[in-house]
Amino acid sequence: MRRTLAGLMMIVLVGMIGFSGNLENWSNDGTYAYSSVIVVQNVSATAATVQVTYQTPCDPTTPDYELTVAPGTRATVNVNDAFPGPWGSAAIVTSDVPVVASQTYLWSDPSGGTQWASHSGGTPEPSTTWYLAEGSTYGGFESYILVQNPGEQSAQVELTYMTPGGTHEGQTIAIDPIGRMEINVADTLPDSSSISTVVTSDVPVVVQLSAYWNGGASTASSMGVTTPAMTWYLAEGSTTGGFETWIMVQNPGEADANVTVTYISDGDQHPGPTVNVAPMTHATFNVADTFPDQAHFATIVTSDVPVVAVQSMTWDSHGGYDSTIGVTTPATQWYVPVARSHGGANTWFAVQNVGSTSTDVRVTYMTDTGTVDGPNLSLDPFARDSVSLPESVGDEINFSVVITSDQPILAQHGTYWETGAGVHQDLYFYTTTPATTWYLPTTPHNPSQLGPESDSDPSISDDRDGDGVPDVDDYCPDYPGSPAANGC
Repeated sequence: MRRTLAGLMMIVLVGMIGFSGNLENWSNDGTYAYSSVIVVQNVSATAATVQVTYQTPCDPTTPDYELTVAPGTRATVNVNDAFPGPWGSAAIVTSDVPVVASQTYLWSDPSGGTQWASHSGGTPEPSTTWYLAEGSTYGGFESYILVQNPGEQSAQVELTYMTPGGTHEGQTIAIDPIGRMEINVADTLPDSSSISTVVTSDVPVVVQLSAYWNGGASTASSMGVTTPAMTWYLAEGSTTGGFETWIMVQNPGEADANVTVTYISDGDQHPGPTVNVAPMTHATFNVADTFPDQAHFATIVTSDVPVVAVQSMTWDSHGGYDSTIGVTTPATQWYVPVARSHGGANTWFAVQNVGSTSTDVRVTYMTDTGTVDGPNLSLDPFARDSVSLPESVGDEINFSVVITSDQPILAQHGTYWETGAGVHQDLYFYTTTPATTWYLPTTPHNPSQLGPESDSDPSISDDRDGDGVPDVDDYCPDYPGSPAANGC
């Protein structure tokens, strides 16, 4: 199964309808329709030849798409084009020049008429150890740990859960070569409100957390962290207007962690809590306890031993939820593959100067035809500014962003949708370093999602693998399989 896209393919996803089924083993009521897209941002001066390979049980190594992405542009691949039925797979994106790759999940509410999204990045580096600082199986939360094995050897994977009270032994699983596994945290720790996880493997793997809340109206997915650090930065937070901001700190080491939280707002630093986090435990801070009624602020978490820090936000009377991992180092260049300025989305970028020196910031937009100059900003020491994308890009719909500065800063993307189901938010950092290989642990999709046709060339055969399952219903149309497994 291989599709060739000549030049840049831009797909605008519109109109999704409900389906019955689970994409992440999620016990929903089947009323939310999910799909996903993969976005490739070419920030180099050379055209990129890019291959996208889905890790399905049928053929996990043959590229499913090959496309050329012109210099200074971006391309979008609709995962639904590859499969006739609901499916959850992993993906590998490779390129002959360094690029940035990510994915966005889109879904509709039960009416089928409202669309919003959540973003999850990929990683260029598998690892034998991963840390997930956040997780919950209480109060309507469902948490799933997704493990992708991109290598040619089986992976023996062990999970250890960390709570404020100590550790709990999790699952031990085997993952086939070029395989993928989903682990429901509630199978080990049901009704637990504060969970961190350590995932270890005997071969390098890729790990991501997906969390669902409010009956599926909210979801957040984030990559794990491979290296704890003594300093973490989080660029955006709010404790006003119905928002709650929480900071989670995971101590995976063998020594106590003395942790200090500092907030940056309006050019000043404000002290937060200072606490001790015992070894192999997890602590949670409600920012409003020490910094209430604040609209926009950044957070710095410091520790005397390496830890992992993540931030979550709730709003709309706890009807909405999102989370993002922190970053350990400010940078002079940030790449953001996915940004939106349509469909009711209010999208912006927060740029935060965390240093004592003034800095100039330049924003550049990458569209389907090339680059467009954005605004230039000047930030005083410890100052923050934001760029509203609808005001900056006019009628552009989907695009990527490059943010550069002459001093290291933080740059974080945020998107809000106000729908009949409430206000939805998507916050994330992205990367400072392009790469030639990107691993995406989960690409859920539902082919009942409606959208423009792509340049793919589907077979006209009714049952080309001869297994008795019509191609329109066959998840593996090129490989004979069982009707009970949808042709796989």
